Amino acid sequence: MRACDLLEPTTTPKGFDLPEVETYESDNGCAAEKSGYASVSIYLVSKAGIDQLSPGQGTKVPTKVGDREAVEIPGDSGTQACTVAIAVTPTSRMTASTSLNRGTNEEACALSREIAEAAEPKLPRGN
Repeated sequence: MRACDLLEPTTTPKGFDLPEVETYESDNGCAAEKSGYASVSIYLVSKAGIDQLSPGQGTKVPTKVGDREAVEIPGDSGTQACTVAIAVTPTSRMTASTSLNRGTNEEACALSREIAEAAEPKLPRGN
């Protein structure tokens, strides 16, 4: 499973550039940008679950995406940013992150959540 295959169906209809492979958080990441609006990314992290995710400048808020455990981290990389991380297994996760050019953490979280909710049904089912 490739991160870009999860990101592209949500971002392209919204006018984002085609997603490109990115490797900051793991070797299976993907990012897309919409000039003047936002950059978004999805990462599949095979060796660390949501418990190992650093909240950065934000605070982890437990939530659910589908029927999976998840955390939402408004403000993880400052204002206008948000990450939603979904547990795939206890030791693996998918993260959907948004960084807006202008706006609020809440607006960034809405986009991160939309990306995460679109990707969640395609994630493997762990034990």
